[in-house]
Amino acid sequence: MSEFTTGVLYSRSYEPDVLLSLPCSRQPYFHKNLNNKWNVFFLKDEWLEKAETLQFLRELSRSGITLLWFHDSEDYGWGFRLFDQGYEVTSATIAYDLEIELTEQELERRHPGIDISQEVIENEELRREYDHVLHDLIQSGRLRQEIHKGIDRVRLHCFNRILSPLQVQQLHTVFDLNLLCEYDEQTGSSLLYDSVDLFKEILGIEEMVWVNYTYLASGGREG
Repeated sequence: MSEFTTGVLYSRSYEPDVLLSLPCSRQPYFHKNLNNKWNVFFLKDEWLEKAETLQFLRELSRSGITLLWFHDSEDYGWGFRLFDQGYEVTSATIAYDLEIELTEQELERRHPGIDISQEVIENEELRREYDHVLHDLIQSGRLRQEIHKGIDRVRLHCFNRILSPLQVQQLHTVFDLNLLCEYDEQTGSSLLYDSVDLFKEILGIEEMVWVNYTYLASGGREG
C-alpha cells in the first residue's frame, strides 16, 4: 500500500488551547505530540471537504494559533494549506503525475477509446508517439504552466510566524518553479518527487509519515 499522510500541525506552545478547542470541530479526531516543536491533530474530515471543518480551522487560527494542514500521497503528490488570523493565507499542491496525465490526455484525444496504459506497453509505435508527446509537452512549456498552477498561491512570507527567517529562505528552493520544472527525460528524475522530503526537513516534521485519521481509527491497521 502506498503512503497516505494528512494532518493539521501547530506549535506545541499552543497545546492547551488546541486541546480545549478541538471538541468544537464537532467530529471525531486524534491528537498527538509529533516532536519537541510540533503537535498534530487528525480530523475525520481528512481532506477538509466540509465547510464546517474549514470554519473551525479559520476560527481556531483567529485566536493566534497558526495551523498547517499537510498532506502527502506517495503516488499522487503533496501539498499544504496554511491558516492564520482567521484566514487561509497560502497553499500549494505538487502533483507527481502531471506529465503522465497530460500525455495520456493528448493520446486519448488522438486515439479515442484506446486503452492507453495497455497499448503503450504492447504497441511500439504508440510507445514512440507517447515519448514524442511527452517531449513536446516539456519543450512547449505546457508542463511548466501546469506546475505553476499548483504553486500560484504560495506566499512564503506567511510562514514568518512559525518559522525562522532561514527556514523561510530555504523554502524558496522547494517552490522554485525553474527547479521544479527541471526534468531528465532519460531517468525521469525531477525535484517534484523530492520536494516533499525537502519541505518536511526544513520545517522539522519528518515524523509526518504513514499517518492519517483513518489509519489511527483502525488501530494502526492498513485499510
